[in-house]
Amino acid sequence: MRTIENRFIRVLYFAAVILLLSGCNMTGPHAKMETPQQLVAQQQTMVEQAYAQSGYTTPQDPNGSFTVEMRNAYGARSRIRLPLQSGICVQDALRASKVIEQFDNMKIKLKRPTKDPRRFLPLDVQFDAEYRQVDPLNDYALHHGDYIIVTQAAGPDIAELVEGAASPLMGF
Repeated sequence: MRTIENRFIRVLYFAAVILLLSGCNMTGPHAKMETPQQLVAQQQTMVEQAYAQSGYTTPQDPNGSFTVEMRNAYGARSRIRLPLQSGICVQDALRASKVIEQFDNMKIKLKRPTKDPRRFLPLDVQFDAEYRQVDPLNDYALHHGDYIIVTQAAGPDIAELVEGAASPLMGF
């Protein structure tokens, strides 16, 4: 009788450890799973609310423009110069230049001109290939003379894969 109880307790203990390590939470606000479309919709509404509350407008130049440089995985480059419109951001620039249709994984850098014509302010832009959009925190408003460099990436970095594999184990 004693061995059956010990075996049952060990199985129960093992199941509890597995559930804890996998980050499984059966109760609380995280109990339901959301589809990627629902997550994107929530993210867009948060960005729209933040934009409406800020009241910030992009500085406009009547003859303003920005440049998008596309670099594929083989090193070939092409540039496109687009007119600056009111309220345009990096995500809108990617759509307008049709880069988002050409590349699946990409690394994006935004170079903003400064008062010194030989210097640029480098801004990193995070692109989420799964949702096909720029991270809202890095979706900068474009100014006159901005230079966007889009480099095609062959696939996700090893660090991203390890981070993605480790997050379910950590329970985050």
